[in-house]
Amino acid sequence: MANNTEKDILNTLDSQLSKGYSRRNFLQLAGGVAGAGLLLASCRRTPPDSYFVGVGDAGLLNYLYMFETVMAAFYTRSYEQGPAYYSMTLSELELLADLRDHQLIHKEFLKQILGRDVMGEILPDLSAITFADRTNTLTHAIALEDMLTGAYAGALTRFTDTTYVAPISKIMTVQARHAAYVRDILTANSFADSVVVDSNGFGQALSPQEVMATLKTYIATHLDYSKVPA
Repeated sequence: MANNTEKDILNTLDSQLSKGYSRRNFLQLAGGVAGAGLLLASCRRTPPDSYFVGVGDAGLLNYLYMFETVMAAFYTRSYEQGPAYYSMTLSELELLADLRDHQLIHKEFLKQILGRDVMGEILPDLSAITFADRTNTLTHAIALEDMLTGAYAGALTRFTDTTYVAPISKIMTVQARHAAYVRDILTANSFADSVVVDSNGFGQALSPQEVMATLKTYIATHLDYSKVPA
């Protein structure tokens, strides 16, 4: 079960998400994210031989934390590559900054509720992405955002402590908006196409094993996720 400190953090996030949040206010809530420079510095470290992701609820939270680490690194790199990103508009550059900040916020939130159970920093592997190319970058963004939304949806039914369900659900809705927006700027009016939204209007819910089969290609660190709830 979540302890009192975790519940305070969960309740605060739940309140902020219900009201809507500004990037600045939510960064303050997250405890002062150090910024993209520190993120990139952490990404340059040599990864350990292996990380154990965890078991039970902590394993699920670490699994989502790990995914948010990849997303934060992806958008940080995308934003920094901005001037060389062919055909980039000012609104797209601003969007990448917003998405980067949201992922840093989500990552920091998960880190705080994990406390001593948080896994170490992984090393993302973004070598498959051509960041100077608009279509390639946005195609990867769509795939990652769709998968992260599905990862949150799939995690919801696997928590034993239902305290986590409300805030994780609301983070999931933020990710779904990311996915819809990125999809639409690459292909107009595709924001809710049948790739991830079925005829009843429901999105996909993916198991950790389904997600990790693809996500591990974006991670250089070897991971043992065998005990994350299936």
